Amino acid sequence: MSNNSLLLVDPNFNPDASANCHLLLKITNDSFSYAVVSKDTEEINLIFDKQGCADVRKDLRLAFETDHHLSLKYATVKAAIHTSNFIFIPDEWFDDENLSVYAQYLGTDAKVYTKHNKSLGFNTVFCLNDEIKASLPQETDLFTQSEPLIALFNHLADESLLIDFTAVSFNILYTKDKKVVFQNHYESETAEEFNYFLLLMIEQLGLNDTIPVYIQGIINEDDEHYNCLLKYFNRLYFFFPAGKQNSELLADMPKHYFSGLLALDLCE
Repeated sequence: MSNNSLLLVDPNFNPDASANCHLLLKITNDSFSYAVVSKDTEEINLIFDKQGCADVRKDLRLAFETDHHLSLKYATVKAAIHTSNFIFIPDEWFDDENLSVYAQYLGTDAKVYTKHNKSLGFNTVFCLNDEIKASLPQETDLFTQSEPLIALFNHLADESLLIDFTAVSFNILYTKDKKVVFQNHYESETAEEFNYFLLLMIEQLGLNDTIPVYIQGIINEDDEHYNCLLKYFNRLYFFFPAGKQNSELLADMPKHYFSGLLALDLCE
C-alpha cells in the first residue's frame, strides 16, 4: 500500500447526493487521503488513500484536476494539512488583533490562520503552503495536522500517547492531566529512525512503560514500528474511528488506517 493508491467506493453512493455529504481531506508531507461521509446517515461513502507521495503538492493538484469525486459540491469541506509553521497559544496570552506578533515565530511571511480550541483553552496559529491551499476548494475549512489528533482528546486516557503513522512519517500527541503537553511530526522511513525519535521523547517527556499508547494510520501488528513500540511500552491499542461513521467499505480493511482522516469530521 505504501507505493500505491487505494480507492473504496460504496456502490450505492449517488454523486447527486454529495450536497448532503462532508468531504474530509488529510494532507501530510508524504501522503494524501480523503473521505466522503453522509451528514444525514453518517455513512462513509468513499475512501481514497495514497501513501509515499514523492510530491504531495503535485499529486493533490492532479487529483483535483482529474478525480470527478473531488469536483462535486459538498455541504462541508475540511482539510487537515501538514505544516511545520504552527504554534499553540493559551487563551490568556492570545490577542487576535495582533497576529503579526505571533507570525514572527512561524518562520514565514505567508498568511496567518488561527483555530480556537475552546474546551482546551488554546489557539493554534499557523501558516500553510500556498500551492496546496490553491488546489483546494475556496470554501475549505483549514486545519493543521494536529487538529484531528487533538479532536480525539476526550477519547484518550488522562495520560496517553496517540501516534498516527503514514508510510514514512508519524504524528504524535502526548496528553497528561487533561492537557495537551506535546504534539509534533517526524519523518522516519525506517524502524531505526523511529526508535531514535521514540527514545528522545521517552527521555524528554519522562514516559514510563505503563502509559497507554494508541496507534492509528499505516501500522500493523508485529511490523517493525509496532515491535519497536513494544520494546518500551506494554499497553498498545489500535485506535478505531471515534465518530459515529458506519460503512461496509471498512469491513475488510484495518479500521485504524483511517482513524486520523475520519477524526477530521470532529474538528470545528
